[in-house]
Amino acid sequence: MGKKAIVLTIALLAVGAMLLGGAAQAADTFPNKPVNIYVGFPPGGVAGNSARAIGTPAAKFLGQPTAIMHKPGAGGTLAVSYVSEQEPDGYTLINAGTSTLATAMFTKGVKWGPNDFTMILGYTAFNFALVTRADAPWKNFDEWVDYVRKHPGFKYATYGALGTMHLFMEWLAKELKLDMVPVHFKGDSPAVAALLGGHLQIYCGAGGQAPHVKAGTLRTLLQISGEPKDANAKDVPRLSQKLPKAPVELFTLPIGIFGPKGMSASVAAKLTEAFTKAAKAPECAKALQQMNMNVKIVGPEELHKNLVAGQKQFGALIKELKLKRK
Repeated sequence: MGKKAIVLTIALLAVGAMLLGGAAQAADTFPNKPVNIYVGFPPGGVAGNSARAIGTPAAKFLGQPTAIMHKPGAGGTLAVSYVSEQEPDGYTLINAGTSTLATAMFTKGVKWGPNDFTMILGYTAFNFALVTRADAPWKNFDEWVDYVRKHPGFKYATYGALGTMHLFMEWLAKELKLDMVPVHFKGDSPAVAALLGGHLQIYCGAGGQAPHVKAGTLRTLLQISGEPKDANAKDVPRLSQKLPKAPVELFTLPIGIFGPKGMSASVAAKLTEAFTKAAKAPECAKALQQMNMNVKIVGPEELHKNLVAGQKQFGALIKELKLKRK
């Protein structure tokens, strides 16, 4: 090897050492600035409130502030797409349902999927339920089904086209031979407001309905996941009771914190540790219970398995329902 080659080799090794040292130092000092947690729906809904439930106590364990950033649009995928394109430095995260990450390539035409994110933590699940106003003419699920059969073209609210609850309602329509028309809103909060205002008579909700059910202004016709908040909770039918063949596991996938692909193992581990402690904090459980949601911790490896399995199952369901991206 010539003298010039030796000098060049030494220089390259020095640069490499500096880069590795810089990366190690960055990991050691992480985080040294605020961590942004993006949400794909408007403020006031269950998505933003759940992010706040875990994000607020997470700040204490991270030693830096956390900021909830709302970026609504495209059925919640606009924020996910944005986060997927950011530097995997741990400062830009997404709070999302795993169902969103599992279905979006089928329903929204995005290029990303389960393998395009760093798994941080799954910490809860949406409380899905079919709800109506307390003064609705039908008193139970069977009466409502009978009404819809007599009134084809019945309109119901969802929190986004080809979202989890839209898929559920399409499955329900196929299973029970109902003729229904979805009316899509940008989030849980505006959909609940439309129902309370009498603009629509049914909403398949994600948790934002829970306080109103507890207050008695709304009532549950069918509990899809979790437990109802109704005063007569024992009389509210569960999905598994009414429709034993329903793909319940698809509608109970966890909500989690994710980062862009390529995050260093040390940074990801620090985030997982902080968010796990946050999920176990009393204030997180209390905030989630306001939406009738419970803490359910799912580690990164299991979270990834849930995503991959959910994507396969959702793909089969979408094909079965013959739904197409518009």
